[in-house]
Amino acid sequence: MSDRPSLFQRGGQYHLHRPDYPENLFRWLGDQCFEHQRALDLGCGTGQACRSLEGHFQHVIGADLSLAQLRGAPAGASRYLAARADALPFADGSFDLITVAQALHWFPLPMFFKEAERVLREDALLAIISYGLCQVEGLPDLIDDFHDRVLAPWWPAARWSVVSGYRNVTLPWPEHKAPDSLGIERHWHWRDLAAYLDTWSALAKARRFGKDPLRDFLPRLEQAWGEKTRKVRWPLRVRACRRPREY
Repeated sequence: MSDRPSLFQRGGQYHLHRPDYPENLFRWLGDQCFEHQRALDLGCGTGQACRSLEGHFQHVIGADLSLAQLRGAPAGASRYLAARADALPFADGSFDLITVAQALHWFPLPMFFKEAERVLREDALLAIISYGLCQVEGLPDLIDDFHDRVLAPWWPAARWSVVSGYRNVTLPWPEHKAPDSLGIERHWHWRDLAAYLDTWSALAKARRFGKDPLRDFLPRLEQAWGEKTRKVRWPLRVRACRRPREY
């Protein structure tokens, strides 16, 4: 795992304002695995995906380069450790599943894929998970404009890879198609969305340079949204592939 922006040092609160993943995603991942002994979530952050994987695998390990993020993970059955994606401290053939959720753009490629091949068992699954830019019911362009125009100078180039669902990344093995119906939905007040936006790394970078685009955007968000709740939806994308057998 490569270094992350300083935003991620706010691990204790970060997980409270990020959308969690739907259960049908993890049910599908479990169904694709022939064994359910060990799963590894890389770039695990505060352990959102780990907690859901616990219901489908006997042992779940979360790994991240950020100690601050790992300290924000709640107690549970999962184990957590600090590790690099291209130098994993595990034996060959250790895992039935590796997930990478919203983190692949921080990894050194293709070294990570080589390491994944080493620690996955034969026929085990590698799943790259991401969600795109959210859409707010009744406000179709509001968040797009803030993300694409206002924050454009502050996003790293890799951000556009995430938004596209990592379509520009060549997987190491043939792709295993995921269902098209996967998605994340929440019913939020505008303050909930504001707290989520505050986790964006572009804002952390802007603030390091003395700018605060979110502060300037909040009156516009509040006025457009009103005091009611609205449906917020993120398209969920999964690019999965299976480690081949060795003959």
